[in-house]
Amino acid sequence: MSESSERPIIIGAGPGGLAVAWTLKEAGLNPLLLDREKIACSSWHSYYPSLRMNSWRRLSSLPGMRLSSEYGPWPMRNDFLTYMKKYIEVLDPDLRGETEVHRVDRESGRWVVRTSSGDLRAKNVVVATGLHRKPFVPDWPGLDEFEGEFLHARSYSVPDPFVGKDVLVVGCGPTGIDIAVAVANAGASRVRMSIRNMPVLFKLSPSTSLLCQAIKHGPLPHWLVNRASLLMHKMQWGDLSQYGLAAPKEGTMAGTARIGHSYGAIDRGLIPAVREGSIEVVPGVTGFDKKAVLLEGGTNIKPDVVIASTGQRPDMERFLGHLNVLAQPGGRPLVHGGKTAPHAPGLYFQGYRLPPGQLPDMAVDARAIARAITETRRFGLAGALRRR
Repeated sequence: MSESSERPIIIGAGPGGLAVAWTLKEAGLNPLLLDREKIACSSWHSYYPSLRMNSWRRLSSLPGMRLSSEYGPWPMRNDFLTYMKKYIEVLDPDLRGETEVHRVDRESGRWVVRTSSGDLRAKNVVVATGLHRKPFVPDWPGLDEFEGEFLHARSYSVPDPFVGKDVLVVGCGPTGIDIAVAVANAGASRVRMSIRNMPVLFKLSPSTSLLCQAIKHGPLPHWLVNRASLLMHKMQWGDLSQYGLAAPKEGTMAGTARIGHSYGAIDRGLIPAVREGSIEVVPGVTGFDKKAVLLEGGTNIKPDVVIASTGQRPDMERFLGHLNVLAQPGGRPLVHGGKTAPHAPGLYFQGYRLPPGQLPDMAVDARAIARAITETRRFGLAGALRRR
């Protein structure tokens, strides 16, 4: 079955997709949202309850509705879900849940979105499936034979199951820091964090959020951002080498370019915990051997539990990989917001910018996408390109 429509199609009904739906409806359009899950914002429902936003509340509202001041400067997961429930009620989107997108093709000047319920045709398609769609675990030798408990951080919920256990957290991103601190505070017998490359760590503050937005949407060259981020890390933390924390070797933009996903984190208690000894730092993981976790330098440890906070990936290659619109490594799109690749007019991406700060970016990009689509409808593609 094939359904033809001039309505924009939005793939993904998380905060990014809903933000675009709001701006398009404001512009007089009636977008169709598709999501593989039954409910909107399904990823946020699956996050651990103690998750706290890293972006300042004043910068993190989606178009059309402000985050309430009652949530404080750094809203929790449940605060944001309450906000999104109200947002969806007011928006009243046309949402088709439980609809999996298998492939997006270009045919006769239109996009064909091939879904589990049939083909949909549209002039404009917005991809908003999110940065954190598929958990990533490195291909560690011996992992399949590991005799301890192993889980990805995406499966973590609360620290209670780890009380009294020897826990190794692999990865020093925001989630890894949250989990390590929570597990240590809850009463794990021992908590270690494996860090291969020390990222730039920032203290949580409104000024940090403002600076991140200025960096991403401003004219600063990457070399300057790299130097500034390394300087900020040094000024905030000093020399931490006596605790096993080496100084970062590269700035945020260089690290992000190298690994293809976010490089840098907001510290929510890791440095104080390392200084007081409740969290120990160990080298990067190289593999597993039955009960042992092998580390760089030839040493090994035998934790009861390994929690891999090794990131997640957008996982768009399976339905967009043939269009040459994704960058490698990481699989993020080549363009964002109101821009489209020259060979893929009308295909927009929302919610994939790095370094992190996704909610502020979503508001900016949602408005840019709505402007681009309405200008294309009004003036044609050539006129819209002249107005960028």
